Amino acid sequence: MKAHARTAVGDPELSNAAMPAAYWCEVLAEGEVFGTRETVGFVLGTFSTISPKLALRWLRSEAERIADRLDPDPAHSAWVMAWMRVDPVPTPDCPTELRDWISDPREHQAARDQLAEGAPLSVVMSDSGCRFTFIVWPIVRTPQPLAELPASGGQHTHARPGRTSHRKARRSGWLAPFL
Repeated sequence: MKAHARTAVGDPELSNAAMPAAYWCEVLAEGEVFGTRETVGFVLGTFSTISPKLALRWLRSEAERIADRLDPDPAHSAWVMAWMRVDPVPTPDCPTELRDWISDPREHQAARDQLAEGAPLSVVMSDSGCRFTFIVWPIVRTPQPLAELPASGGQHTHARPGRTSHRKARRSGWLAPFL
């Protein structure tokens, strides 16, 4: 199988300083606008999670969604009968590469290891006229010191003196809901 364009972005020295508290995932598409030769990028989806496993699960589901929209998988199509299926073209295309990336356990394990180390993950797949980028960024949050709470000396402090509750007094009786 062909190795996919998976790259680590960022400084590996800084990534080991603290464990990620969350992961930010994005799927981007970039391509030329017809007739203008201008390259435009689109955000196809974003996701935030607390585990690298869920981040990769979301990336794989998005990769499968894009592959199915570009070229439906004939193996799972209800419209293609067995006698209609032909051998695949030897030239790989983007949907085939996306499906290969989804189903490759070694690529999946390498991506999980990379995210577990705290390094960002970027997978790039190119199609004719378009490039798809799947990105996971670990979000490292440094703990903030808690502010000192003022000592109340055991007394309850309220915003308004003489008032112990923020609720209005309830009316009693059977007409109370209608008043």
